[in-house]
Amino acid sequence: MRLRRALALALSVGWLAGFAAVGCSSEGSDLADASAAPGGDAATDGSKADATSSRPDGSQAREGGCTAVKGPCDLVVQDCADDAKGRKQECVVARAPTGELTTQCVPVQPSQQLPMGRGCCPGSANPCLPGLTCVGDPCVDGGPVTGRCTPACCEGDDVSCGQSDPEGIGGQCDLSLFVESNEVHRVCSYRERCKPFGVEPCKQGQLCIVEDKVGTAGCIGSNNIQNRQPCQFANDCADGYICVGPAGAGICRMFCLTPNSNPPFDASAATGGPGRGGCPAGEACKGPGFQNLPDWLQLCELPDGG
Repeated sequence: MRLRRALALALSVGWLAGFAAVGCSSEGSDLADASAAPGGDAATDGSKADATSSRPDGSQAREGGCTAVKGPCDLVVQDCADDAKGRKQECVVARAPTGELTTQCVPVQPSQQLPMGRGCCPGSANPCLPGLTCVGDPCVDGGPVTGRCTPACCEGDDVSCGQSDPEGIGGQCDLSLFVESNEVHRVCSYRERCKPFGVEPCKQGQLCIVEDKVGTAGCIGSNNIQNRQPCQFANDCADGYICVGPAGAGICRMFCLTPNSNPPFDASAATGGPGRGGCPAGEACKGPGFQNLPDWLQLCELPDGG
């Protein structure tokens, strides 16, 4: 059984790479113009800072070259030199005059104060320290802070993600950001832990996704796609479902608690109803299981095995 493991966010982009809306496409009209960035003069000579120096956010330089969008500066390394006026700059995603996505050095703004892993509200202005982007669902008035300040990162380099502030949740470089259908770069997620089947649920609008063979599970924003509807990414489906199938042809299927199994939580806490360890009417908890997920996790299947 093939699991669609890639987590991806399709997002709108502010002029300082302020990725905002989970699960919606963007026309990219609010990207930086690579010929003239708001807030100051853009670097036009392609100058870069010493690759061995610290990044603008105070962390040490990292190995780059891994992002889908490339240009005069590197989004991971953050190798922008000071501009002609001596102002610190950061590397952001921009829209070139020809329409392609590229990178660009722009001056750091005084409002950029929040550290790596800190909660933030995505918007047109970036509240995070230079080199970081506020990634997550839009905040709702009176509701919780829904984003996190996260760096661009290279796949597999979880160390560069650090920990969330102040909770201390270890970051993972496992989210891909998209503008329209174009991948931009990877960023870190800082997922609060949960237990599936509603045993320890996530916040409203999130799903509890099982991540590995030992049953580690974390919360991530959901696009709320329902049972047996088409999906593309792991966070497309509503809580209690999982995106399975070949690339480009996934569907959301309800997952269930394998009968007589031994999960790492009190199985009696799951009610056995649909989404709580059981299956919808007409479906049964069967299937071959998953190679990289626990044996106690199965799929709900129709009588014909679909």
